Amino acid sequence: MKIEGTNPDTGEVYQVEDDNINNEFIDWSSRLEVSDAKVKQMIDNLDISADSKSLLYAFTKATIKVGEYIIKIGRKIFDFICKIFTDHPSATFGVIFGAIAGFLIASIPVLGFVLGPIAGPILIVFGMVGGLKEDLKDKALSRKIAEINGKFEALHA
Repeated sequence: MKIEGTNPDTGEVYQVEDDNINNEFIDWSSRLEVSDAKVKQMIDNLDISADSKSLLYAFTKATIKVGEYIIKIGRKIFDFICKIFTDHPSATFGVIFGAIAGFLIASIPVLGFVLGPIAGPILIVFGMVGGLKEDLKDKALSRKIAEINGKFEALHA
């Protein structure tokens, strides 16, 4: 199945064929468990600048096209970030965002192409340029983040 993403800065389109994509993945990636209102509230409550919040909103709006389907990939990733942030209140939002978004952007080319220009400045705001592994001392949190990152395995083309 063809996966297509557009770089938000340049408008350039990235396309790749991926035989791992199936209807189950499309259905899963289309289901959102955290409401838009909850996402907005979470972003609004962060102690960061308005520009940084704007970048987070842009991240949640990022999409990819999988076959004939439009997947709200930024919003799906943010769904997991919100759930983990709620389940692990001792972890900072920046650590959770960096661990999930950073890994997915680095390991899945289409996500790096679409989300990288947005996530890069966000990661800098949260100080995620270095030292992420030092911050992930909570083993349960580390396992949960690894599990979530594995759910996007089908996009590895």
